[in-house]
Amino acid sequence: MINIYKELQYPNQEVFAVIESVVLNIEDEHNGMLIIKRNDMPNWVTVVKDYIIDHWNKPISLEELANLGKVHRVTISKYYSKYTGSTVLLYQRKIRIIRSIEYIKSEKYSLTEIAFLCGFADQSHFTRYFRQTVGYLPKYLLK
Repeated sequence: MINIYKELQYPNQEVFAVIESVVLNIEDEHNGMLIIKRNDMPNWVTVVKDYIIDHWNKPISLEELANLGKVHRVTISKYYSKYTGSTVLLYQRKIRIIRSIEYIKSEKYSLTEIAFLCGFADQSHFTRYFRQTVGYLPKYLLK
């Protein structure tokens, strides 16, 4: 968490990549999962991962990802987490949380507006997942 806070203090072009790395590794440290390096992944994993990042605030179906990666949706369900450490849904949720941090720090939107902008059903839903992912409530970034 301290690393995320430090990165937010000095934003630059690589902030998203650094924060993504920190947030995605939070669970990995706790679960003891081994994540395969990006250049060791099959092409479909990279395609799916990049698509999720590019379309982070939109609902994405498993069928859509399967067509995009040119693999069966069962393959994505079964193997995506082995390469990334997260299921497709959890990965998308983490990306949404990362993007929400940028909105929170901009102080242009309320938490309710941020929840909707980031694709969450409501502020309660957003706050619950934010706390699960980051470890504290989003209101603490407003201080």
